[in-house]
Amino acid sequence: MNKNNIAISLLQISHHSPTGVFVYVQSLLDNLLKIDKNNEYYLLLRLNDFRYFRKRYKNDKNIKLKIIDMRRDLLFNPVRACLKIIAGIKKDKSAKEEILRKEIQKLTDENNINIFFFPSGIIYPKNIKNTKKIVTICDLQYEYFPENFPGKYLKYRKESHRYAMLNSDRIIAISNYTRNTIIENYGISPEKITTIYLGTDAKKIKKGNILLPNNFIFYPAAVWPHKNHKILIDLLKKIEIQFPDLCLVFTGMIKNHGLKKEIDNLINNYNLSKKIIFLGYVSDNNLNCIYQNAKVLIYPSSFEGFGLPIIEAFKHKLPVIAADNTSIREIVEDAGLLFETNNLEMLADCVKKILTDQSLREHLINNGFERAKNFTWENTALETLSLFNKL
Repeated sequence: MNKNNIAISLLQISHHSPTGVFVYVQSLLDNLLKIDKNNEYYLLLRLNDFRYFRKRYKNDKNIKLKIIDMRRDLLFNPVRACLKIIAGIKKDKSAKEEILRKEIQKLTDENNINIFFFPSGIIYPKNIKNTKKIVTICDLQYEYFPENFPGKYLKYRKESHRYAMLNSDRIIAISNYTRNTIIENYGISPEKITTIYLGTDAKKIKKGNILLPNNFIFYPAAVWPHKNHKILIDLLKKIEIQFPDLCLVFTGMIKNHGLKKEIDNLINNYNLSKKIIFLGYVSDNNLNCIYQNAKVLIYPSSFEGFGLPIIEAFKHKLPVIAADNTSIREIVEDAGLLFETNNLEMLADCVKKILTDQSLREHLINNGFERAKNFTWENTALETLSLFNKL
């Protein structure tokens, strides 16, 4: 088998901000390096992430870490560092990108990089030559809910995604829904796009150490408008008389502080502050503990490119209720209950069924556990490796 030299850009992500994209990239890398001892991997990263990845992959002989950072330039290439500083002072984004392009092009040529993988949906810097480019696109939410994005960021997201999709040799979509929206919105040839699903961790589940209510609904999601946290607060108020001890547990980073304030006001208006807990970012062990002790996972999001917590709930034998939209039906199939997006009455009926019908509950748990077997990070890595080798 021919050996590929594969560069993977981690410049847009960091272990200091463990978003869904970061979880995807790290889980993919962990499994790629277990099954692939043939290809050489070059990770392009910032200085702040160097120690983290060096420790994580210190025993993998076919991986090399390449720091792309002005602080390193100050020691080893002061001329380039000065150019970057000048471009920064002048706020000249084009000049800054061109300096970075030359730096990465040199690295690409010197190491005979024949595949360049951009897992965060952005090819940056542009115009890297002499290599095949693969980009992962998680979703095109900005095309359907542009109001969820600040004006400048919306413009940047559209332009950067368009460039990535039109200038890549292959596109990875994380669901068929995402694949179809790429075709519909950008006219990309279907043959250029490969659907590769995300997975769950197959490691032994460890117990966490976290204080939780006895009876609670779980929703892991960063606070964004499309995640629809408010409907769960409305739900808790609506069914409070029938289920007086039922609580809500949220995890995930606060990405929109204005929205979080609105949510807090709603909680106070309903007098539910003792029944609703925001835990923010939690460790993997504590996350496992929450999944294991929850009564149901409710996923009311109005837009998803995949919906990873759904599969994680299936793996933990936790029944799922989810909004019927975008990729969610594709991921859930018959392993959970679906309700019309933002339909509080339907959601309340689903919750009552899950909490009172033991036969239905066991049926969904069994279906979900079997469904989860189709989504593993090993499969994600195998299919990604197959795409690399085809190129």
